[in-house]
Amino acid sequence: MERNYVLLLPDRKGAFLAVDKVFADYGVDIKRVSYNKVIDPHAFFVEVEGTPQAIQAADMDLDLMGVLPGDTVVGEVELIEFVMNDEPGIMYPVLELIDRYGFNITYYTAKVLTAGDQQVLMGLYVEDRADLEPFLRESRRLCPTRVVEYDKQQHVIDNNLFYLTFARGVRRRLGLTEDQELEVLVNANRIIQNLENTNSDPFKPFDYLEQFTRGIAEFKGQAYAANTRVTRFDTALGTHCVCIEPPAGSDTWILECDDRLLCIDSGYRAFREEFAGLLRTLYPDWDARRKELFLTHADIDHAGCCDLFDHTYAAGHVLDNFRQEHAGLRNWRERNATHMPYNRIGMIVSAYETPWLGDFECIGRRDKDSDDPIARCYTLRGELAVLDVAPFHFEVWEGKGGHVVGETVLIDRAQHVCVSGDIFVNVHAETKPQARFNALAPFLMTSVDSVPDLERKERTFLFSLLDPGDWLVMGGHGALYHYHRR
Repeated sequence: MERNYVLLLPDRKGAFLAVDKVFADYGVDIKRVSYNKVIDPHAFFVEVEGTPQAIQAADMDLDLMGVLPGDTVVGEVELIEFVMNDEPGIMYPVLELIDRYGFNITYYTAKVLTAGDQQVLMGLYVEDRADLEPFLRESRRLCPTRVVEYDKQQHVIDNNLFYLTFARGVRRRLGLTEDQELEVLVNANRIIQNLENTNSDPFKPFDYLEQFTRGIAEFKGQAYAANTRVTRFDTALGTHCVCIEPPAGSDTWILECDDRLLCIDSGYRAFREEFAGLLRTLYPDWDARRKELFLTHADIDHAGCCDLFDHTYAAGHVLDNFRQEHAGLRNWRERNATHMPYNRIGMIVSAYETPWLGDFECIGRRDKDSDDPIARCYTLRGELAVLDVAPFHFEVWEGKGGHVVGETVLIDRAQHVCVSGDIFVNVHAETKPQARFNALAPFLMTSVDSVPDLERKERTFLFSLLDPGDWLVMGGHGALYHYHRR
């Protein structure tokens, strides 16, 4: 049995030694430890392995030691500005007031602004925000006082319980459970550990994770439609199509076929209701129409809303990804150690649910003997895989896993349409919200591609597969790409 612990230890000699003895006494093996006093002087992250009985016994001892987070009260540091005369003893009444309210000073700087006038900035650790307003009212009777807004990741004025403060903020913003908060904590630390040799600001990952969680929360409701770009276009043979570019998550392409709507990718589950509302706005008869989905790959920002469709087509390796998730195993993305923690946080933040496979159809697997970066797919009967949804006749191709295992490409040579998924992304034609959001993952994952060199080969190989002429390339993110092959 494996278990992840977040331990809040006193900042003194021998604190971890006592914890190590507990695990050793019960024969529990420590697999990973992460601690960085610069970030947080108290938070230790420990991953262990042992029998269920041994871990339960260790839990009880650690609880008695008082080192588990439990109901630890986490306040916030407020940056307060006081402006007062520059004279001896002038701060004493303010300091006395701070002491009476029981606020802890975590940051203090003072400087003379003009002759006889000084500015004092203090970071005050406030456990109960209900105390802040009466404190400010009393302080303003002594001198001009105001709360200064600041970025808590860019301007760290107190790192006491920094991890827990960060995770509690995410929990409140998204309405997470206690278990989900712990999962965010553990995986935020894994990201920090993955990036500790990159010479970046140790607090930068928290800033990016904060932007990531806000990027989901702030685009809910009316903000989704306000920040989503919808583009209509026709193929060379006159088939009507729509591109939906949300502020976060994959594009969705809608092909208006003869007897149904064929959609490509479905975005984040966090926006399920907003996405469904937009689809009904674009197609007032949405509920009455036959709606089918093709998944280019199984990443959570593409596969979040499969249940909105009557039928889903996917390559065999995409189905394998979901089977692994249903079995409680790591999916293809999480088998990469640098991608796993970001993916875990993304699942929580986006409210991801593994799709039910009853409405899925396997359209084939790549030729296992091919060394090409992208190879044709074959059915179980050994026939070349195609996706026929009139008027489209798509060849089915699959990459070797440069972006992620199961990445699938569709090519219609008659209409000169190529569905590339994330093998090709039109990064130079993303909307501003898309571009801001999509800039976060490459840093937090070190790369969005599982094998970056292979992905570059796949991208080049993809365009070599296209016949001469003008093509419409539908990528995983960004606007429609017009490509001319000589």
